[in-house]
Amino acid sequence: MKTIKLLSAIFIFAIAFTSCTFDDKEIDPAVEAFNNADQANGGILYDKFWAEESDFDQANPVKATVNAKADFFRCKQCHGWDGLGNKGAYINRAPKTSRPNISGLNLFEMGQTKSAQELFDDLSKTSGRRSIATDLSTYDPATNNTEGDKMPNLTELLTDAQIWDLVKFMKEGMMDVRELYDATYTGTYPTGSMAISNVGKNGNATNGKNYYNSNCASCHGATGTTLVLEGMTAGKFTRTKANEVQHKVHYGQLGSSMKGAFSITTAQMKDLYKALANETDFPN
Repeated sequence: MKTIKLLSAIFIFAIAFTSCTFDDKEIDPAVEAFNNADQANGGILYDKFWAEESDFDQANPVKATVNAKADFFRCKQCHGWDGLGNKGAYINRAPKTSRPNISGLNLFEMGQTKSAQELFDDLSKTSGRRSIATDLSTYDPATNNTEGDKMPNLTELLTDAQIWDLVKFMKEGMMDVRELYDATYTGTYPTGSMAISNVGKNGNATNGKNYYNSNCASCHGATGTTLVLEGMTAGKFTRTKANEVQHKVHYGQLGSSMKGAFSITTAQMKDLYKALANETDFPN
């Protein structure tokens, strides 16, 4: 009997000790912040962080400033829809007085190789970053580009939670465009060129067309000709701007009724691209 009581006491003590240890275990705040981050909002922020579709405070007084010089503040402007910077589709997007030079960083690669904390620290840096107070009206890519070509100080524009959303987008929400199409880049920035081929690669066109009919046809039409996108049908736009379509499908066309397919997978996107590559089904 004494033995049973002793074993019971030891068992209860073990449970109490284990529970105490578990409850008192510290949670890494960076891990918690990343886990709580919103990948979908991160993708929207990457496009245009002050868009109404994001969780940006629309009453924030900086909105007027960033609207006036939008391309100096949009992540996609300096890093491209594909995240490849001036080595990708934006190899020929030369700067103008209204937009800065394209970054040489491969943002997609950074998202895959750096830790979440490292990315957050990079995005939150203030040294060497452009203040919201910087006068961009005198920007000239040839003679006065030092400040304008700097990355904006995101801590003046976004909350920590929003920066974590961007981190989550970089690590889990950016699609590897190499899986979606083949691209040949010729020359160097800003006078290089890109040729897109093999759109959809080894995707399944039947699955892609089914996805299109279920999610896209109601607005774009059965053959993608109902809406004109920069003078192009949905098919031609995809075949011409495959680098851009993947982000718009994934996170929406901001300022329009087209919402993002936030849960779409790379495989589904590849299938959709494969279907839209067919010029008979989706003509120019």
